[in-house]
Amino acid sequence: MTFIELSNNQSRVAIDAKQAYSAYREAVRSARQYAGGMTWKSVNGSDYLIKVINRSGGTKSLGPRSPETEQIHAQFVDGKARAIERERSLKQAVAEFAGMSRVIGINRVPSMVTAVLRKLDAFGLLGKTLMVIGTQALYGYESAAGVHFDPGLMATNDVDFLWDARATLKLALFDDAVADAGVLAILRKLDKSFDPVRQQPFRAVNKDGFYVDLVRQTPNPPWRRHEPVRIAAGDLTPSWLQNIKWLLSSAKFDAIVIGQDGQPAPMVAPDPRAFAVYKHWLSEQPDREPEKRRRDQAQALATIDLVRNRFAHLPLDENAELMFPKAIRQLTKQRGFGL
Repeated sequence: MTFIELSNNQSRVAIDAKQAYSAYREAVRSARQYAGGMTWKSVNGSDYLIKVINRSGGTKSLGPRSPETEQIHAQFVDGKARAIERERSLKQAVAEFAGMSRVIGINRVPSMVTAVLRKLDAFGLLGKTLMVIGTQALYGYESAAGVHFDPGLMATNDVDFLWDARATLKLALFDDAVADAGVLAILRKLDKSFDPVRQQPFRAVNKDGFYVDLVRQTPNPPWRRHEPVRIAAGDLTPSWLQNIKWLLSSAKFDAIVIGQDGQPAPMVAPDPRAFAVYKHWLSEQPDREPEKRRRDQAQALATIDLVRNRFAHLPLDENAELMFPKAIRQLTKQRGFGL
């Protein structure tokens, strides 16, 4: 096999750490409904209950003081206090498991990758709008399976995100900077040194040489103008890739991964069967660098091996084959790789 199983102790800590993080993530989302605050305001001698509704200070009146509005206010104050306490408590639990994760060696993913994933998730981009499609996706598959791939398959200093241009963009925690610059603005909230790479507008790099690439499916036909070309006006411009639609149309694969700093993060990647077939197809492209072709093939074989042995809910049958064109199914079978 191309992977090794976690020990019982590693599995136990990994499960507990991911559960704690999932609960914390939900607590953070729940706490957002209390953002902005609620207060009483006197207008012409009468008190009105006012809710702050956005970061710019916009407000909404909930009505004059009455038993009903007093109850709304009391429930808001009580709910906010409970939400803050729950978030604080779960954050502490996540931190404790982070320490355990580092000690027993399940802290796998580069910390910058997990930091980017958490930030994109906080702004509502991870999953519906963006998903991980490159080498880093392997961390999601191995985490869900409770195994570790050979480190040689994983080493990389970048992360690739596939942008689904069909998705409607709705940013959580909306602010003007992100609305104007999209992914680039989010990256700069993590590290101000992120800048677009000259002559490669699909790519941003920070002072440490860590790259974030944004790609999209080549439009068909390529000159279609009604589709957006970027997430936001000042954002990176995704590069066009052929046949990335196999990943775009596959079911999303959700996992919780653990960074090298021990901190978990959500990851959304393509169905591993689609990932494997796409990587195999890449390995067959004559214009691809030989070293990358070998790596693509190794990653494809490792992923299929994992699916066969660990993901019984993802059968390698005729229904899975329907995700791909007939020519690709024939190619993979000819190479002994077929689903």
